[in-house]
Amino acid sequence: MQSTQHISCSCHAMTWSLSNSAPGRHVVCYCADCQSFARHLGHTEIFAPHNGTHIWQTVPEALQITGGLEHLRALRLSPKGLMRWYAGCCGTPIANTLAKPTVPFVGAILPAPGDGFGPVKGHVNTAITRGAVKERGLHAAGGTILLRAVGALLRQKTRGSFFDEAGQPVRDPQVLTVAERTAARGATA
Repeated sequence: MQSTQHISCSCHAMTWSLSNSAPGRHVVCYCADCQSFARHLGHTEIFAPHNGTHIWQTVPEALQITGGLEHLRALRLSPKGLMRWYAGCCGTPIANTLAKPTVPFVGAILPAPGDGFGPVKGHVNTAITRGAVKERGLHAAGGTILLRAVGALLRQKTRGSFFDEAGQPVRDPQVLTVAERTAARGATA
């Protein structure tokens, strides 16, 4: 299963490639923040059943912006939250990263149902699902990816598409206000 998927935003102004040959793990995340991100952007069609988000947890080099870089935007749900990257032209979610690239990690958001990235290896943050979801692989998914990320840190030469050579985000993130975050939470809170 070694391939690269070419993905575009919903209006096709922005494109990126995502390789499943880099170390990675396919998970579905049900956390309130992933749900809020999609709701804020108006893209709940990405949800798996029970409001989960298919994510390919991998290293930054696996995701490359291939067109429309001028549309790349970032937001944070709170001042200390994850960096959540999206296409500013139409709001299509792209990925999540830590605020600094010290740990080379990206959670690439897959179009539902996550085809091309193998079976789901874990359902994480299932406490607020909209229905019964069997939680499995929580510790394995997180621990394995963290170990792989540390290994990648030792050999990584680039910062991927989201951080410059100085380790700064290529876009200043919008930080949601409490009111915006509350509105995006909707029924997830």
